[in-house]
Amino acid sequence: PLSGLALIPPSHPPATTDAAVDLASAFTDDAIASSSQRALMTASEVATTSSLNQGDFMILAGALSWSTYIFRTSSVAKSYSELDLQFSKNVLLAVMYFGWFLTTAVTSLLAAAASASTSLPSLLASGTWMEALAPLWSGWASLPVWVLLAYSAVGPGAVADLLQQSGQKEVSASESNIILCFESLFAAVCAFVFLGEVSSAKEMTGGLFIVMAAILASK
Repeated sequence: PLSGLALIPPSHPPATTDAAVDLASAFTDDAIASSSQRALMTASEVATTSSLNQGDFMILAGALSWSTYIFRTSSVAKSYSELDLQFSKNVLLAVMYFGWFLTTAVTSLLAAAASASTSLPSLLASGTWMEALAPLWSGWASLPVWVLLAYSAVGPGAVADLLQQSGQKEVSASESNIILCFESLFAAVCAFVFLGEVSSAKEMTGGLFIVMAAILASK
């Protein structure tokens, strides 16, 4: 939301209100996602996690990045085809994920070498380095894991992106962000239908504020 304000020119006043909507939705989405986990915690654990922690800041950073992505997509969607944009995005993500994997692998190997009181070359020569990296691909032989991975890649990863990029050619960034604010509502409905989770009064109130803010921003 904050970066979105910097990316949208002054001739787009609804973006200011919409950035606040997106920031509010980040807090509400956090509450909805964590409600089922908190139900399983003890009173002391809930008290410990009630304050802001690293996870909250990571979610806020994700919301900021997502808002920036929406605004930037609206500015370039009319100049490129959906397939070109999706290809560029996938290539960039592949490079970033591979770098993440390499960083984690090196960190795991260094930790294993330190734990065994040996050097990294000695660990690699001994052949035990595979055990240190095993957690990185645990579950690779599980069919449900591959099914879920394929769904994530095809559904939310490809089809949803193509539809969003195609839609943002026709509507403004502010309108797009307003529509996407209803993601928390869809998440609450799916959680109730498929997982049997019931949102609390606090969560439903937060969702109502999001809907009201979206309506006001569209005026």
